[in-house]
Amino acid sequence: MAKTRFGSLDGIHQIKKKRIASTTLISALLFVLIFIGFLFTVSKASKGSQAEQRQSLSDAIDRAIIQCYVTEGRYPESFDYLQKNYGIIYDEEMFRVDYVIYGSNMRPDVTIINLQ
Repeated sequence: MAKTRFGSLDGIHQIKKKRIASTTLISALLFVLIFIGFLFTVSKASKGSQAEQRQSLSDAIDRAIIQCYVTEGRYPESFDYLQKNYGIIYDEEMFRVDYVIYGSNMRPDVTIINLQ
């Protein structure tokens, strides 16, 4: 390398290479951390959305059961009946609805199970 009156410039080039390598490593680690944080945030938002959908489905089923009892004088005999006559629509790949009937004069037990 070039010589100056203070010595060789080789040491300066070595220092610059080390700085570039460490800066690149720090940038890559920072990018990975930000990306992981982004994925974590999206995952939390998705779970919150799924909980809201489950609550909305539960509320809709409860309203339909009560509406059926008030208008027809009996509880619905099946969940299919609620879907056909009271417009219950939901994502069957995301939830499973367990509908248990104890008698025509007793309110059915409804359990919503998350599939995802």
